[in-house]
Amino acid sequence: MLFRPIAQRIFFFLIVALLLVTTGKDWFDFYSCGAVGQCLSDAGVLQLYTKFAMSFLLTVLAFMATSRAFSPRDAKFLRIAFVFSLLADFCFSKLKILVPDAASLSTVLGIVFFMAFQTVLIYRHSRVSETDSKFPKAYWLLVVVTLVAVILFATGVVCLTVATVLAYAAFVISSTVVGILAPGKGYYPAPNASLIRWGMVAFFFGDVLVGLAMLSGEDHSTVQTLAEIANNFIWWVYVPAQLMLIRGAIKSEK
Repeated sequence: MLFRPIAQRIFFFLIVALLLVTTGKDWFDFYSCGAVGQCLSDAGVLQLYTKFAMSFLLTVLAFMATSRAFSPRDAKFLRIAFVFSLLADFCFSKLKILVPDAASLSTVLGIVFFMAFQTVLIYRHSRVSETDSKFPKAYWLLVVVTLVAVILFATGVVCLTVATVLAYAAFVISSTVVGILAPGKGYYPAPNASLIRWGMVAFFFGDVLVGLAMLSGEDHSTVQTLAEIANNFIWWVYVPAQLMLIRGAIKSEK
């Protein structure tokens, strides 16, 4: 079992239940509306609540489960990362409900918070010892990419949303590479390193689905259909990714 204390099991099963409700409603809406973006958006309000609820429960679970972390310092970084993740999901879900006319702003803010999430994970996963506090080399690349994105936006080459997406792509790719390579350098126990690697791979493919879901085309078009199908699979990748990252911090009981 991924999580042993009864309270953590309850949170785990609540997340699974919300995932099933979200999935059922997503596909029911797709069956009812077809690939019509506005219809699906109007029908998908419930999912905004259930997705944020899952994000909240995952964050609470991260704080609870890491009380049994193999490293208190590693647990601290994971908790900080999950706070940024929760803020990102708040922007993607609750902020869209609270400020429906600011959809672009909520998207940009959500991506920025996920950039912070990936920044913390890069620092967490690049460490090779308990006292390691070096500046990750990947950060230099991210500074350059962020500056390029700012310049592209400031000069009117791309809009703010596109500039933010381009910058985030560098963050998630860098974080995935670090998450795959760095945990194998001896600091993380082998089972934890494996969970972190697979968690980051899953998170990367979840973001690929998010990118596909952001595509837009004419109603009932192939592009719009692809976007809606991708949207309905995001959380089936996102939730396992988050759970593996949490479990990767916990001390093995064997």
